Amino acid sequence: MSLKFGGDFTVIQKYVSRIDCRGHWRDLKYGGKQYRTDNGAVFNWWKKSGKILFQGHGAAALEFEQEFMAIASTKGRLAGKSTKDLEGLRKENETLRKLVADVLLESFRLKKQLSKHL
Repeated sequence: MSLKFGGDFTVIQKYVSRIDCRGHWRDLKYGGKQYRTDNGAVFNWWKKSGKILFQGHGAAALEFEQEFMAIASTKGRLAGKSTKDLEGLRKENETLRKLVADVLLESFRLKKQLSKHL
């Protein structure tokens, strides 16, 4: 199921500015708008269909998506995602953060062991 936003561009700009004010907007084909944060999150929206697409990798992109959905859902502007879906994303985000932290810690330990043997 795709995520849709039932509002206009000025409302989206307002929501996005609450999350991140250092990125930049650009126009896409077919009436789309794109916001790119400085830390790699990408938000796409098409006026005609209302469709939203989040892109990007890492914690910053997941956090941006989660924050936008939290703001828009409390205002009743989102369609296509239930509160259950949002809670699932929050849990998934938390799990991914823990996994990334574990991988970074293990990488640090391995590098330290390797440097002792060289």
